[in-house]
Amino acid sequence: MPLFSRLRFLAKCWLLLASLSFSLAAQAQESHVKSWPQSFRPSTQAKIVLVQQGGGGREFIYHTENFALHSLTALNQRNLALFATTAESVPSVIKRLPLPLLGMPKDGRAKVYIFPDQDSFVAAGGPKEAAGYYSGRKQAIMLRADTFLSPPPPSGSRLPPKADYGLLVHEFTHLCMHRDLAHYPTWFQEGVAEYLAAMHETGGVYQFSKVPSSIKRRIKRHLPNDQDHIVLPGIAETMALSSEQWRKRIEQGEAENHYRSYGTSLLIVHTLFHGGSKRRAATREFLAKIQQRPPVKQADQALIPLDERSALQKRIVDYWRPRGLRLEFSSP
Repeated sequence: MPLFSRLRFLAKCWLLLASLSFSLAAQAQESHVKSWPQSFRPSTQAKIVLVQQGGGGREFIYHTENFALHSLTALNQRNLALFATTAESVPSVIKRLPLPLLGMPKDGRAKVYIFPDQDSFVAAGGPKEAAGYYSGRKQAIMLRADTFLSPPPPSGSRLPPKADYGLLVHEFTHLCMHRDLAHYPTWFQEGVAEYLAAMHETGGVYQFSKVPSSIKRRIKRHLPNDQDHIVLPGIAETMALSSEQWRKRIEQGEAENHYRSYGTSLLIVHTLFHGGSKRRAATREFLAKIQQRPPVKQADQALIPLDERSALQKRIVDYWRPRGLRLEFSSP
């Protein structure tokens, strides 16, 4: 065999083996998980250790089993144990879903950067007005302490600030899906993150036995001014958004509208996860295509074809109306 032909043959073999290894790694997650969980509760409280004392421009660094937390200021001791337990619950609960979604960053603990305010968050590359951000380039998530650990209380409330652990679950879900996140459509990655945030109750406990009520509560909480109907962007419109277009909506839109695209994505993912065995099988096939190397382009077109999206939108409206969520989509 000529040298050039031999090299080409070896290259093809290498690509085939690489694709197979990705596929086997993904399948390993679901090989022992067949049914959707009813609930999840951490068996123990996660440990968190201060490994670098900060101050004077030096970062505070904390370690949990899977994550390294970097903060410009010391984290509130009262929140640390709950923070660690909630963070460590995310990869554990994803493992228990019968879908190959887990794909942690390689090379040690996954990084989490915590910033005291919006200015420091934006200066590091976070989108203005966002509360958290996943950076594929840094293989890390970025969080604002002022919106997560010590958010302002509701207007007129005398209650002390309450940490937003739903935000923590959302952002850590992105980090735990790192392996394939760059290849997922934006609506899918955001919808999965919102789904787990909706299922999370407190302290790393997730309840999957009352999914519709958890989703309804999540959406209504983020859109409190929508009284008669919850107004959301359409299915087709949301599925067409690129990550850059999504980011611009957050940076340039009104604060009260920031959640709307997330709400639509959550409802789509709910349909895929709980819309019957065919939907779930199609989702598994979609994930397999994404996890090929190179990934199959436009895999979501087969998952929900363009000509089915309008009908799906109507079915979603009809499904949620008797469950107390009156929806109105702003585009067909």
